[in-house]
Amino acid sequence: MPSSPRVCHSYSQTGICRFGSKCRFAHDEASEVTNGPSQTQTQTPLDDFFATHPTFDYDSSASASSEFYRMCSQFCWDKDDKEREKAHNDFKDALVRQFNEIYGTDANDLTSWHNLCQIVRISPIPDTLKLCREAVKATHVNIVDLVDTNVTKEPVTRFVSEAKLSEYTKATGKFFPTDNAYAGGLLRYLLRRILNPGRGRVSRSGQKTQTRGKRRRH
Repeated sequence: MPSSPRVCHSYSQTGICRFGSKCRFAHDEASEVTNGPSQTQTQTPLDDFFATHPTFDYDSSASASSEFYRMCSQFCWDKDDKEREKAHNDFKDALVRQFNEIYGTDANDLTSWHNLCQIVRISPIPDTLKLCREAVKATHVNIVDLVDTNVTKEPVTRFVSEAKLSEYTKATGKFFPTDNAYAGGLLRYLLRRILNPGRGRVSRSGQKTQTRGKRRRH
């Protein structure tokens, strides 16, 4: 008896899929109806975080990092402000938990890997855990962008090297927390050295050839 086709994560979450009718996953209308409203009716970890600052007019359709920095400006917090420090720690927790809700935490779940590969536009999507992991490790994306795309509907930018990703992250301030208590297994395949990136490039085959920098990761 043939197994049911896997549901397209992008379509089930947003009603949109860049692959259209050529998508290898099922565009399940029932799944869209079921999952769609829950995205708006259910409070996300980021919604919960910003709700603790009710005088800030949070725009849930904007980038989470840009909203946090906007809130800091509104409250006139500088980097040494204790209130900002606490808010930043809470924000980082919420960001990690939001990633987990969207992409999962189990590094051995093939469906989670397929969803992630689809979002970062790895094509064709590998059939095994090993190949999925290798493909994702060879792909440089900003993890905050991975969280944001669920609400902004903006495609996640892929960078040709860790150095280019580092430049983008520093310019935008989209730093994803490391060593967080809520971090799941998938995250370690996406973490990159941001402050001291390797200088090599990613070849067309996806192989990374780079020198090692200090291991301060994104």
